[in-house]
Amino acid sequence: MLARWRKFFSDHSGTVAVAAALGIVPFLGLMAAASDMGTILTVKHELQNAADAAALAGTRAYAALPGDNLDFTFPDWGRGQSTAQTIVSQHKAEGQSLADAQINAGYYNLTSKTMQSTAITPTAQDVPAMEVIINKQDGKNGGPVKLFFARIFGKNTTDVAARAISIISGPSSIRPGEGFPLAVAQALVQQWWSLNPPVSFRIGSAYHYPDESAGQWTSFLVDANNVPIIRDLIDNGNPTEVKIGDNIWIEPGTKTTLFPYAESKVGQVVMLPVVETDFDTHAWTPVLGFVPFYIEAAVGGDDKYIQGHFVKNYTKTVGDKPSGDAPFYGAATPPKLVD
Repeated sequence: MLARWRKFFSDHSGTVAVAAALGIVPFLGLMAAASDMGTILTVKHELQNAADAAALAGTRAYAALPGDNLDFTFPDWGRGQSTAQTIVSQHKAEGQSLADAQINAGYYNLTSKTMQSTAITPTAQDVPAMEVIINKQDGKNGGPVKLFFARIFGKNTTDVAARAISIISGPSSIRPGEGFPLAVAQALVQQWWSLNPPVSFRIGSAYHYPDESAGQWTSFLVDANNVPIIRDLIDNGNPTEVKIGDNIWIEPGTKTTLFPYAESKVGQVVMLPVVETDFDTHAWTPVLGFVPFYIEAAVGGDDKYIQGHFVKNYTKTVGDKPSGDAPFYGAATPPKLVD
């Protein structure tokens, strides 16, 4: 009898089958999780691509595009939202075109990293932004993502969402070739840049226009007090990047011959460095910002001035670093994703 019981307890046949049966449930769970997670990640990627593209395009549409009137209202919130919605509809998720998106125009605070209404009075830390949120859930974009293996455990679908925020701001720098060597006083810029319609005025040497339209030739980041160098800068722009806070050299003297030489730039928008209101000539002065200026005329002789107007929106984006340290005077950086 004892021998019989020993044989019974020592017989392990069939244990592999039992173990397999017991392990099949967690195995199926892992397989379900892996397969369905791949589906969820794919859809998440599709939604994120759509949100990113829509936010960038919408933010870019706040500014003027080639062929637009340079002096339209900036930012154009309506066009931004319309453009973002169009871009969303050009994308698909799970093979189905996207139609629904929450598109929020407003200002993004660079300090708190939050979206705010278009109705606020923006500070230097508040920059135009576009927020795009795309949900794939009941009643939106074909409904939630359909799961396969997870149905074994009673989970048939799951919601998936994506969010993107894009911003633009005044440039904190100008790249080589973007600057025109005429520095203008900040008080002049603040007075005239945002007028609608724009007002044409003259910028002349501080020696001749001390109170009206103070401006002065600059050799940017080098101390070079001669006409040939400024002529080269008129033709080719600044040779190196110029940033807010950089000290630029303010030329001494009127340099009368430079005014008619700038006639080659008539009909063009140029970027002018903005400096302190009471700047000194033959001295270094810090850059406070950059402003786009449309040149209408360049006159020498007794008058010695460049005539034109500031533009509230520059078709060509400049610089590449949105920053709360950069005042907005009409030129915009390229759109950039944040958050």
